[in-house]
Amino acid sequence: MINNYIFNEYEKRFEPKETTCAYCEESQIKNMKDTHFVALYVTDDRTNLIVYRSVKYSTLLIGIPRCASCREIHDKSVVKSRLITWMIVPVLMGLLFYYISVLGVFLFIAGFFAIVTGGFYGSHKLTQFFVAKENIYNLQDGTDNDRVIQNLILDGWSLNQPSA
Repeated sequence: MINNYIFNEYEKRFEPKETTCAYCEESQIKNMKDTHFVALYVTDDRTNLIVYRSVKYSTLLIGIPRCASCREIHDKSVVKSRLITWMIVPVLMGLLFYYISVLGVFLFIAGFFAIVTGGFYGSHKLTQFFVAKENIYNLQDGTDNDRVIQNLILDGWSLNQPSA
């Protein structure tokens, strides 16, 4: 088993015994609902035939301790960044449709894909910006800095789900 973790049979996950928040490194967790759970994967069997591909893998849910304040910051940052993105993207799309006769079809299609891609990327970057403004780790940095997860990755586990 993993040190400093308890396996919850009902939820099928490892819950941390550690009570110090991994994101602000100050507060104590009071409720397991605030904990951020990360899925880790390991490939058990891989089959590659000419016409058939198959991957069998195991999944492990492991908790990273997070206080209620950090959870609230993470959740509000996502909502705020999505709101801003959903306000900017329609305005840019409207401008793109307004100037379609000037741009031509090719630039219109390129602009459309640029705006959609920029919306997803921009929303992600805005979330990171809002979280960093609060002086705590974002979800990815908190996952990357966790020692247990680092050790599991060194042992062959991955944060990415295997595909055939």
